[in-house]
This record gives sequence, C-alpha cells and structure tokens, in this order.
Amino acid sequence: MKKSMAKTAVCALALAGVCSLAACGETLNIGKEYVAATDQLGALMKLDKGEADVAVIDSVMAGYYTSTGDYATKMQIVDNLVLAEESYGIAAKKENKALMSKINEALIALRTTEYEDLLVEYNLKASAALTAETVDTYAGATDASWTELVNSGTLVIGYTEFAPIAYKDGDNWTGFDIELAKDTVNYLNTKYSVDIDVEFLLIDWNTKEAKLEDGTIDLVWNGMTITPERSAQMCVSVPYLYNKQVAVILKSDAAKFTSKDSMKDAIMTAEKGSAGESVINKK
Repeated sequence: MKKSMAKTAVCALALAGVCSLAACGETLNIGKEYVAATDQLGALMKLDKGEADVAVIDSVMAGYYTSTGDYATKMQIVDNLVLAEESYGIAAKKENKALMSKINEALIALRTTEYEDLLVEYNLKASAALTAETVDTYAGATDASWTELVNSGTLVIGYTEFAPIAYKDGDNWTGFDIELAKDTVNYLNTKYSVDIDVEFLLIDWNTKEAKLEDGTIDLVWNGMTITPERSAQMCVSVPYLYNKQVAVILKSDAAKFTSKDSMKDAIMTAEKGSAGESVINKK
C-alpha cells in the first residue's frame, strides 16, 4: 500500500511539472526541486508569483527583463554566475539542406548591413556571432527543399514569446529574430527573383522538433541553442548570436542566492525543453 501511494505521488508531481530529488529518481545539478515553465517568460512569472526561487534563462532575455518593465524593479541576474555559454542557430528538417544553405547565405550577406543595425536596435551588440570568417557548411546542397519553398510561396517560422528576440509591441510582434527573418526573406526574394512571404507561428517550444517533422513549420527561429544533439537531429544554421545561461532571482533574495552552492535548497524553474532546463537537470 505504501509503495502504491508513493508511486501515485511521484506521478502527480511529474504531471504537475515538478521534479524533486526523491520524486523523479534523479539528481539535479542545481537546487532541490525543479518546476517546468511553458516558456522563458513563464519561468519569470513563476519567480514573480513565489512558485520558484531561481529562474534559469537566456542572458539575452534576462538582460531585457531585468532592465525594462515591471520585473526590472523586482528581479536581478545573479552577479558573476555564468551557468553555460552557447550560440543560437536556426533549425530546419534534417534533410532540408538546400533551404538552410539559402538562409545561411542571406545571414552572411546581411551581417554588415541589416544584421548590424538590428544588433544596435535591440541592444545586442555584444552578442554578435556572424563574422567575416562565418562559412556556410551547406553551400552547394541540391535537395528539393529550396525549390519546394519557392513553389509554396510561404516560409513558416515557429517562435515563442522571448524578448528581445520575439515579443509583442502593441498588437504587432517584433524583436531581433522576427525582424532578421523578414530581412532574410527580403534578401532572398531580391537575390533570386522569387516571391516568398514569411509567416510567424507561435508554438510550444517543447514541440518544435515535432512541428518541423510534420511540416507545420519550415524553420525554428527563436534563440535556439545549438547543441550536438540538435545538430544531429535537425539541419542547423551558422551561429548568429552568442548567449549565456544565467540565474534570475528576486532582488530581495540577492544576499541569499549568490552561487550554485547557495541554491542547493532552492526551487528552480526554466522553460521545458530549453538549455536552461538542461543546466538544472542532470541527464
């Protein structure tokens, strides 16, 4: 009876998105419990509501929300604590190398024009990844993916709310990735005399691979961390931004949480399926 009750409790915790050391049968790299959020903004919301003590999110987003809006008065990044360093990339289906070659070509061509302007506009200058040495590893790909896109006339991009990468300004979506995607399509339309529209589709980040595979979206373009696993499963672009995983806390906890060791009894949160989640959970 006791074993059955314990098993039921484990299932309840898992369904709720909560993982403790005992409940999930695994160790955490940081903290005593993990609470998954649907997106990175959701992780900050859990922190704000007192449902978590520490949110692990991208430095690109953390810098924005700890300096802009309501959260700027409540939250801060833990000083001198970098949990991981990484690069962002864009993903297509594994076999769509010709499409990705065109995306890479555009990114590299735009790096001294629109790309540089957007870095300044969204305060991301220090995060630049495209350089004169950036090389398109898919150049010369001959699969049908580019031709199929031209024939369809619409490039569907999956994204999540993730300022300053993608966020709502009034009724309109904007952000570094949103505007860079538009500039990329404009470049390709002009260079190849085609007429491709870009459509943005709000997705659950944890379903991005499935949506690529079933054709719901053509690209994941939303501050996706490049990892060996993702590069093996998907066709990934050249790196276009640098990023770090950082810990965000309430300002009232500034003296309490100063290092990974000080977070050993903390409730941690991150976006499900994100690089932040990988930092917290030992695989």
